[in-house]
Order: sequence, then structure tokens, then C-alpha cells
Amino acid sequence: MPIYKGSNEVTSGNLYKGSTEVQDGYKATDSFYVNEISISFLNFPGTASYILTGAPGATIPGSRSVSWTATAPGGSAYNGTQTATGVPAGFAFAGGSQGSISNTTTSPNVNFISSVFPNNSTSVDYNTLTVSLPTTAVVSYSYTFTGTLGRSTSCTAFSGSACGVSSNSSSSGAFAYYTSSASGTGGGGLNGCNQSCSVSISSSGGSSSCNQNGGTASQSATMAMASMPTYAVGNPTGWQSVMYCATVNSGAASSICRGYSVEMMTPNSGWSGGYSATDGGSCPAAPSAEIGGSGLPWRLVGRDLNGTATGTWEGRVKSSGTGAVYASGSTST
Repeated sequence: MPIYKGSNEVTSGNLYKGSTEVQDGYKATDSFYVNEISISFLNFPGTASYILTGAPGATIPGSRSVSWTATAPGGSAYNGTQTATGVPAGFAFAGGSQGSISNTTTSPNVNFISSVFPNNSTSVDYNTLTVSLPTTAVVSYSYTFTGTLGRSTSCTAFSGSACGVSSNSSSSGAFAYYTSSASGTGGGGLNGCNQSCSVSISSSGGSSSCNQNGGTASQSATMAMASMPTYAVGNPTGWQSVMYCATVNSGAASSICRGYSVEMMTPNSGWSGGYSATDGGSCPAAPSAEIGGSGLPWRLVGRDLNGTATGTWEGRVKSSGTGAVYASGSTST
């Protein structure tokens, strides 16, 4: 109940008895004047109690909450809904972080909801609250992968939950690619140039025959070369065209792990690259025409004009990654 002088309300800090400021005025047990009220946060762990004071309806300066840090017992982490009972009216409880094995500490808080001072003093005391901050044990699960991707490894999880582990990763050599036949609950690099697999494990742990499991398909190449006599119109001098056909017999050439190159060597020079291979199929028995004709994928690599390049012409399909030669061919002019 406010107090007035005439029609003007006497506000906080302006009521005196003589030279003494009146803090609170009562008629019997009923308050009719409040100078300042308080909001108190008391006895929270690791936090000094503090009190906010101000006039009713005034904006509360600074923080209206208190937080504290709790630490889980060794070998456990906070996991589950955090609650508090006994929180006074006007205050609210909020839980801290939980649900991950990394949450070994948590910081809940209690805050005063309104941003202005109420009409009456109020307080929250940690000692009168019942706070529940549930934890769960963190356990380690071991697992052993066998076979060519073998490794022993482990992972951690809340007790009763599962976690994932992965095998070693294996990179293929040249002209080999992996299929999706690896065992396990998951995989990495399937149909690519490396392979691994993963499993989800729980309290039983265990082992797995997760390995390449025949999951490599060897790719090979074929190189064929031929020398065909051709004649220029109006020129009685004969020459020969040297042609080649290089194919990758299994799968697309673009899927060959670590790449490939096709190289040629003429009688008068060393090896040079920059040629290409076709995907799949096979070289025909003999070229029926020069490049651009019906004999594709045969390709023209050079001519022995007037016998100036007489000798052996060679071709090879080579691993870009290891340098190994996987196919070769030759012809003579």
C-alpha cells in the first residue's frame, strides 16, 4: 500500500522521521511503505552468497542468477535430465551440460525470472533445494579386427550404450580396386582405392573377421601393336603406319587406383607418354584402318617414312603410382 503526501506518492528514499530515513512502514501488521526490498541467493556451492537490493518495480542491475559447478565421480559423466525441487516462486532452475562422456562437469543455475524488483523481499537458499544431477559410468569397449585389415582398438561410451571403432585402412596397388564385399557393419573407401570397415560395439566387445574378404578385383591391361603398309597417292615410295591398341580389361580406366599412363618408344627416340587407353573390351586381332576409320580403338602413333625409322616400335601400359609395367607390345618396321 503506497503512502501519499497530498496527491503525490512518497517514493523510496524520501520518507523520513526527523532526520532518519524510514525503511519500512506498517499499520499494525500491514505494510504501507517499502523503501527497498532484497533478492537473496544463499549458500550455493563454491559461490559467495549475494543480495540484490532496490525499490519495488525498479530494474534489477547486473546478474539475476547464480550458477555453480559440479564434478561427476571418477569414471562417470553427467547423463540425464537435471532437476531441482523446492525452488521458491519467482525463481527458475536450469540444468547444465549433460549427455556426453565428455561432460564430467556441469554448471546448472538458478535465476530470478523478473527483470524488476518485486514488491516484497525474496530469497533462494541452496540448502533448502533438492537438486538431482544424474551421472552414468563411462566404460571402455575393446575390439579386435582380424585379417588383412586387422587391428585391436577400443572406444568409450556410457555403460549400456554403444560406440564405433574402425579397422585399419588398406590402399590398393596399381590396377586393383575394391568392391563392397568387406564384412562388418560399415565401411570406408568401398569401390575406391582404399578400404576399411567399422563396427558398433557394446558391453560384449568381441572380434570380427572384417577384412578385404576377397574384395579386390584385379585390373589388367592389354597392349597390341601392328605395322601396316600404306601408300601415298602419287608417291611410289612405300611407307608403314605403326598403330597401337591399349585396353584396360576389367573396369573403367578412370577407376584404376593411383592412375595409369600409356607410353611409346620409336626406334629413334626414348619413351614418351601422353597416349590414352580405352575402357574394357579388347584389342582386335589386327587393325582394319588407321585412326578415324572403322578400326577404332586402334590409334596411329607414327609412320616409318622411306624406311628412316626402321626398327622396333614399343608400347606399354604403366602404373602412374608404382611405375610397374602391366602390359606391353612391340612391332617392327
